[in-house]
Amino acid sequence: MSMSSEGSHLPPSAQALRPRLLPRARLEIDRLSQQPVLLYPEGVMMLNETAAAILQLCNGEHTLADILRELASRYEASPEQLQRDVYEYLCSLRDHNLIAWLE
Repeated sequence: MSMSSEGSHLPPSAQALRPRLLPRARLEIDRLSQQPVLLYPEGVMMLNETAAAILQLCNGEHTLADILRELASRYEASPEQLQRDVYEYLCSLRDHNLIAWLE
């Protein structure tokens, strides 16, 4: 996942959405590599540190705005710098039925 400083293309209402991992997907630490992975019925996705940090916050309680603020504090960036990449990453997971957006 790249960190972009370009402007946002988020729908205005996206900041209030609360992403949640669907029950069919779960975060774990791979026993062999000791790296975070996302397990789901069709496979496994190796995660980098940033992707794992995002998914750990996808519990249906945090809004996208909350997640962006938390990531911005961890990675010394502004929420505006992160929002497009985080939103696109979460949308790709939604497209694969791994997360849902709660309103």
